[in-house]
Amino acid sequence: MIMVLPRNNMNDLEARSKSTAEPVLELFSWPDLVRHFFLVVAFFVSPLIFFTNLTRNPYITQICLLNISISVALTLWMFQNRGSLGKLRTVLNIPLLFWTLIVFASWGYAFFRHVKFYRPSVFNEGLNHEIFWVINCVGAFFIGVAAVRDRNGLDETVNLGAWAGFCLLWGGLWLFFPLMKSSSSPPTDIVALVWNGYGGFLWALGVSLCMWLSFKRRAVDYLHLALAAGFLASTYGVLQYFNFEFIWPHALNPYGGRAVSTFGNPNFLSSYNVVLLPFCVILWARAKGAARAGYALCALVLEAGLLCSLTRSSWMGAFASISFLFFSRGFRKALRKEVRLFGLFLGVGFAVFILWPHSLLSAGYRPSVLGRLEEAATILKPGENKQAYSPWHQRVMIWTCAWLMAKDNPLTGQGFGLFELFYPFYQGPVLRATPFYWGLRTHANNAHNEILEVLSQTGLIGLGLFVWVWVVFFRFARDFTGEPEDSSAGLWVSAGAAGVVGMMADNLLNVSLHFAVPAFLFWWVVGMSVGNGRIPNAERSATTKSLKNLWVPTLVLCLCVWMLGRWSCVWERETHYFSGFKLARQGDMAGAIDQLEISKHWGPPEVNAIYELGNAYARSGSFKKAEENYQAALDANAGYDEIFFNKGSIEAVHLGNIPAAIDNFRVSWWINPLLKDVYNSLGALYLRDPAKYLSPALDLLSYGVKVFPQASGFWNNLGYLETLNKNYSAAVGDYQRALQISPNLTAARKNLEILTHSRP
Repeated sequence: MIMVLPRNNMNDLEARSKSTAEPVLELFSWPDLVRHFFLVVAFFVSPLIFFTNLTRNPYITQICLLNISISVALTLWMFQNRGSLGKLRTVLNIPLLFWTLIVFASWGYAFFRHVKFYRPSVFNEGLNHEIFWVINCVGAFFIGVAAVRDRNGLDETVNLGAWAGFCLLWGGLWLFFPLMKSSSSPPTDIVALVWNGYGGFLWALGVSLCMWLSFKRRAVDYLHLALAAGFLASTYGVLQYFNFEFIWPHALNPYGGRAVSTFGNPNFLSSYNVVLLPFCVILWARAKGAARAGYALCALVLEAGLLCSLTRSSWMGAFASISFLFFSRGFRKALRKEVRLFGLFLGVGFAVFILWPHSLLSAGYRPSVLGRLEEAATILKPGENKQAYSPWHQRVMIWTCAWLMAKDNPLTGQGFGLFELFYPFYQGPVLRATPFYWGLRTHANNAHNEILEVLSQTGLIGLGLFVWVWVVFFRFARDFTGEPEDSSAGLWVSAGAAGVVGMMADNLLNVSLHFAVPAFLFWWVVGMSVGNGRIPNAERSATTKSLKNLWVPTLVLCLCVWMLGRWSCVWERETHYFSGFKLARQGDMAGAIDQLEISKHWGPPEVNAIYELGNAYARSGSFKKAEENYQAALDANAGYDEIFFNKGSIEAVHLGNIPAAIDNFRVSWWINPLLKDVYNSLGALYLRDPAKYLSPALDLLSYGVKVFPQASGFWNNLGYLETLNKNYSAAVGDYQRALQISPNLTAARKNLEILTHSRP
């Protein structure tokens, strides 16, 4: 299957074809085997391994495995190629380099631009996202380039029967997992939570068979690894959708009837399938006989997985990606030979879409495909008093905040990777200005629109460079597929471009480009596509130089060692955090603190884990340690109103630091004006010295009675403040309103009587 190079690179192609006669010992040298093993882990294990009771963030194990696998695979490739970067030269390298520069520059500028309090958060949050970009995106891109440049040849054959047999065998063996799995384990027994003898056997078998099936290590082989993972995950998702769960003791339904499969989130499975679908269609168009039926089945299962996710943005992406294939001359030529068969294939796919039944996963909300489309139509209904449709209007609120973030610093934005950190500070004012959004408040990780994502974090400079990357990519795809004699390679470049179009269309409403597994596949496809381009002659000879460029792999090795250490620590941190979290919910504060301290020790800093440790100390009466850990949590990510509120509560009630408490309550209120407790706590501190805090107290409670109009205590306190402000008519109205809500509120009645008899 894999890409025939253009005519101007035929010398390379002939050399690679001759290389198929290389000795077995060279073919299976230990660096090749190790690198192949880690690529199998990246393509097959990461999308499918999933724990529900190991880490609170269910994607952590996938993320750690994937980043370690990418790092090791790239490092081994660098040493095998003597550090030469010649094979990795593509038309996208320069645009990606400049985009990477603005990624780091915007982060660095943000660090110095913000006040000292936010700098630890800026560093921590930014570093996490810089690593994601360098390893999960750029690393995946170059793995895709290397896959084509290393072992690309004229032989495109793949034993689809062997792949189909593997999927049936390995997938079927998981049906026996409920009979073989271990009993439940205590929260602190990490090994027991991870290890299961039968599951370990299946994973060892699966990895071994995948290594054997893809032993040629061509791009086509790794593509089939991804297709196998997508097929198995989609099949499992379909079974979940119809309420057949055979892995976990209870049905997984965190998204209201939407199948999560092994991805933990329906939006990630759907985007993964969007990228794979055009390749499956291309394979179907080129296959013959039983292989064509096999690819048709795979495409329909991927479509079924898409439908079970109920992710409408991905449906839009899938439509865009398949439609884009028709721009390929080679694809149109292939279809003209089989017009009726393609019509049948397309008709079956459309019928599956229209007739797909509703979910059986939920007893309450039971959506269907057409039902989800009908829901979306509600946003077009006229009327001033129409109710908010959360999936749409919440995005509108997020987009509004993203626009405001970009507007504050148009050139470089808020800094790459800092959307989640600063978003809450923009959402608060939007909530104050627009009560319509009160029920839609969220802690957004991303902008849910890739254009606003880039604009808000890297500004106009970043958006311009981002557009440049994709203009170059699509110009390459257009030029590469233009010649009819290049139709074979052109088809695969067209499939890659179609996958990019689909993912981009999906991410106009989705966030999957910023999560590990779908982002890895996306950037690998981008690299595989442009990897079909010509390798310049000057660079070709550089690949044979001996140790001249060892400094490059040495740097990569250092980065790899750091990645291995960092992601191992992340995994340990998350497992102990969840153990402590569960113990805290069981009331075992001593055990929770022990596990959470271990989690904090492993690091790197993670806001939720440290915040939970602060809560455990607060519940145990260790208030000074609680305050210290709340501050450490804010140093990790200062965008959480509840951390500011809890820190302020500790300072006000137990540590007697009233000025610090007021500052923290104010920030909490700015972020979240809908938190009732902050009005009670901050208002009580203001009322201790009303003469000093009269103006901010009036602002606080004037808005508090708008958000909580039935809170009689708020009306009574507001009346008292209006009295001090000598606005007596307003005070009388406030007291009367308090008594209308709570006729037995003695304080309000007494205050009204005093005001009535004493006012001038």
